[in-house]
Amino acid sequence: MSISTHSVEQFEVAGSHFEIGFAIGKRFAKQIHWAFDTYEFFQQKLLPYHRSVDGRARYQKFLEIHQSYYPDYIAELEGLAQGAERPFEELFLVNFRGEYREYLHEHQIPGCSDCAIVTDKVALMGHNEDGAAEFKDNIYLVHVKPREKPAFTALSYPGFLCGNAFGFNSNGICFSIDNVRPIDTRLGVGRHFMARSLFEATSLADAIKRVTLPGRASGFNYMIGSLTERQVVGVEVSPTAQAVREVEDCYFHANHYQEIDQIAQIIGSSSQTRVETCAAILQNNPPVDAHGILTILGDQTNKDYPVYRAATPPDSLATFCTALFDLDRRYLRVYMAHPTQAPDEFVEFMMQ
Repeated sequence: MSISTHSVEQFEVAGSHFEIGFAIGKRFAKQIHWAFDTYEFFQQKLLPYHRSVDGRARYQKFLEIHQSYYPDYIAELEGLAQGAERPFEELFLVNFRGEYREYLHEHQIPGCSDCAIVTDKVALMGHNEDGAAEFKDNIYLVHVKPREKPAFTALSYPGFLCGNAFGFNSNGICFSIDNVRPIDTRLGVGRHFMARSLFEATSLADAIKRVTLPGRASGFNYMIGSLTERQVVGVEVSPTAQAVREVEDCYFHANHYQEIDQIAQIIGSSSQTRVETCAAILQNNPPVDAHGILTILGDQTNKDYPVYRAATPPDSLATFCTALFDLDRRYLRVYMAHPTQAPDEFVEFMMQ
């Protein structure tokens, strides 16, 4: 293992869902309080709406749905809230920020980029984790052993369920997430809860089933790999549609739907530019190895909207870290600095 000078904090925990949540909440209480207190969308839009009659009714419906579908993850959030000494309803609400954004006319489009290659020589998944300043110095890696369920490793955000960034489990399933913005969000099963369930997936087919449940409230793009099956798929999900694409050769995805046709969505300038930038690279100089993926994810040739982002206007978001999954060598490397400028600075985890 090589550890970067820009390393991310790590934490190991085991037990029941409540015990896991409680331990994480207690360990990262400072990060949770700071992030929630400074998160503008949460403080200025989500909480005020939640305190209205309509907001309380909407919250109650979401809570009832998820108490029925995912009681274990509700317990995990309850533990997280108690450990951090933060109200449960705040943590529950923030895990539905995607489902509330359109309703509350929030126009910021969070990021992330994925690039994958599958050939007879390599099977790789790369991911840029992009986000807003409120979270830049507050993310952490957790190594979790739930009672009688698969162990997993995940990059996590303060106060959020694990799963909305990237990680892998002991069944050989690894994945990363890209935000997308369908306009037609609705009451239903939340995307953060479905993403959390990927850590219990036993196969690629099971993983796809978990993120394409009927009755969805919003959507994500998931890049999912299986070590045992040596396959990678991209799964786009909206409330009413889904598309599964097996990766062959090289594939890049940003923050809008590229496979689902005729869907009402918001496409940001950054996402559109990143896709266009990488389409040109894939046509003229397609990557064939890990260095090629890291070069794409580290690209900054477009100064306004680079692939590797720095929160410089007009782009408001930054790349926090870059992940590289090697399905053949069975490792995850996390680069907390620019992956090509500091190629030897990473944290490495073996995937079983």
